[in-house]
Amino acid sequence: MKNLGRYILAPALFATAIGAAHAQPTQADPIAAGRDIALKICANCHVVASDQETPPLLKPPAPSFAEIAAKPETTEASLRDFLANAHGGARRSSKMPAFMLGEFQIAPLVAYLQSLRPASTPPR
Repeated sequence: MKNLGRYILAPALFATAIGAAHAQPTQADPIAAGRDIALKICANCHVVASDQETPPLLKPPAPSFAEIAAKPETTEASLRDFLANAHGGARRSSKMPAFMLGEFQIAPLVAYLQSLRPASTPPR
């Protein structure tokens, strides 16, 4: 009977560990994680990557991520502010929906957008 408990408990612990692993982001590369997030959340309105499988549903589409990254006024701070403040001044003057993102999404999105800056445009 003592061994029966191990056979019941072991699968339950294994299932709990697997569930926890899937709940946490596992990508160590923030740029790759940001690209994945952008493809899942932002690609309905923006071209987030030149190789994205489906075009944006919004017609005409919102500015591409490459266009956003190339703007001289696009800085790490401005991106963080824009993405973190759903009802901030910059968001009110745009047509972007006021959805909320967590820091675990904002940081990789900012890293991805910054990675798209043209080489001639230094990061700010």
